[in-house]
This record gives sequence, C-alpha cells and structure tokens, in this order.
Amino acid sequence: MDLRQLECFLAVAQELHFGRAAEKLSMSQSTVSETIKALERTLGAPVFDRTSRRVSLTRLGENLRRGSEPAVIALRAVYNDCRRQAAGKMRQLRIGFLGGGFYELHSPLVAEFAERHRDVELEFVELSYFNHFSAIADGSVDAGFCRLPLGNDCLINGPVVMRDQRMLCVPEGHAFTQYALLDPERLSEETLVRVTPGSVSEEWDHFHFPRHTPQGKPIAQGTVVRTIREAIAAVASKQGLVMLTKRAGNYYATPGISFVEIDLPPTPSALVWRKNDIRPIIQDLNATLVRIAKRYGTMS
Repeated sequence: MDLRQLECFLAVAQELHFGRAAEKLSMSQSTVSETIKALERTLGAPVFDRTSRRVSLTRLGENLRRGSEPAVIALRAVYNDCRRQAAGKMRQLRIGFLGGGFYELHSPLVAEFAERHRDVELEFVELSYFNHFSAIADGSVDAGFCRLPLGNDCLINGPVVMRDQRMLCVPEGHAFTQYALLDPERLSEETLVRVTPGSVSEEWDHFHFPRHTPQGKPIAQGTVVRTIREAIAAVASKQGLVMLTKRAGNYYATPGISFVEIDLPPTPSALVWRKNDIRPIIQDLNATLVRIAKRYGTMS
C-alpha cells in the first residue's frame, strides 16, 4: 500500500462518488477505480459498497478512513512544506474564511504573525457555505475563521474572538425596514434562503438558517445558496431573506438591499482547526488571534 492509494481512497470516501473524486485528484476515473481495487486486494476485502446508484463505505472502509485520514493530512502538510523549502520558498499556512473574513483583525494578525514566523507565509482562502467546515476537515486549508457553532464533529475551535449582532438582509423598501429592532417571530411571515442540506451540522444550519422562530412557528424555506454573495443576490431578487452579521452587512453593502437588526443572540466567531492537528504553529496562530482580539475589544 502506498500514499497514492490512501489519497484516492480518502477522496472517494469524502465524495462517495468516483467521478467527483477523480476530478478532485486530477486523475481519470478509471485510474482511481483501479487504485481502489489494488488497495482492496492488499487489504483482502472491499472498502466500498458499489451499486449503479450509490457508493458507500463498508465497515472496513470506515475504519480505514478514521485511522488513515489524520496521518495522510499530516503527511501531505509536511510534504508540501518540504517541497517549498527545497524550492527556496517560504513555508505556507492556508487559512480559510467565509465572507468578509477577519474584518478589523486581519491586518494586525498578518503583521504580528509575520514578526513571529518570518519563514511562514499566510495564504487566505475564501470559502463558501458549502465547504467552510469540510475544507478544514479534509486538509484543503490548515485552519479557518468560522462562525460558530461548529459544523463538523472532527473539528475544534479556539476562544470566541468576535461576537457580532445578527442582521436580517431584506430588499430595499421592505416593511421590516421600519423597525429599529425586529421581533424574530416576524420571520414566520417570510421565506429564508437555505444552504445545501447536509453540508453543515444541523446545529449550525438551524442557528444561521432557522426553520422555526424562537416560539416554534415555521419559517418557509427558499432557494439554496452556496455563498454570501449568492444569498444577497437572492434577497435582491426577492427569492428569500438571509441573516448576516452586522460586520458582514457593512462589508456587503449593495444597492437594492437593506439590513435590519434582529432580536436574536449575536453570532460568535473563532479560529477552527482539526482535532488531530497538534502542530505548535496552529496553536500560536490561535494565541496571536486571541491577543489581537483582546487588544481590539472584539471578544465582548
């Protein structure tokens, strides 16, 4: 068994689709299929149940995924670091973010981290509603600045470094714009956009895209969106409303829409990383972010 076999296995285990896994790996589907067959011959049993309609992990496959994924992600990070060093380049830490990102914490974080780690380059990657937790889980990024609660059970978060008032994004001239503070029970009169089912935990989904008001009244579910920009476009075209943070509302000021403060608990945000990622540099990144947040007063 070699690393390529495990990379192929994990890609299929994540996608549960050979074609999508092949596209993700920039390989042909037949090559991925043959690599998985070779792995199964080595192990002596199938790791996937395959039918014409679906692919699922066998019990053996699930055990292999849980045991190998942390090691493969760690090896990939070390390998990429070594390749960059061999080429005379700086080491790289990829940080994911959703929407406007770290806002006022971004510039001081970059400056202070650079002072502490002159051999490491921070790369910031904008993520979507669909992948902002899964990209951390599968190692596409090393960590992410995420709106809580956590959307994946293999992740862990640092202290909350930002709490932001929630705002309801509505079309310009909407009746809700007459209110200084909107009663969330009024959401039962409207339709909210939603994210792709299953892309995040139910807890995260229900916090940011609620299906019921605090008193249990149902909220109609509208069009599916993948990004904040798509959500705002849906609001502008009157396909549904969406809740954002106050900072995001300032960042995404757009003609044809308005923001109304809604009487719901604020949105907490924190740095998120994989539970099994114990690299000191991740811990130092989080500690640096916490120090800056205290300095700028965003944690209260």
